[in-house]
Amino acid sequence: MDAFSCNGDVRGQHIALLDDIVTTGSTVAEISRLLLLHGAASIQVWCLCRTLKS
Repeated sequence: MDAFSCNGDVRGQHIALLDDIVTTGSTVAEISRLLLLHGAASIQVWCLCRTLKS
């Protein structure tokens, strides 16, 4: 996807991603993948609302 870039040093950091609404999850998945590739220790996703498939 390559829509995002990581410009800071996240090695060993425990990161919380804040998102107002998670629909498909593709945005948080891509950002999480990028941060983990750059050495983040863990990723948590915090959101206000999440859509569910019925």
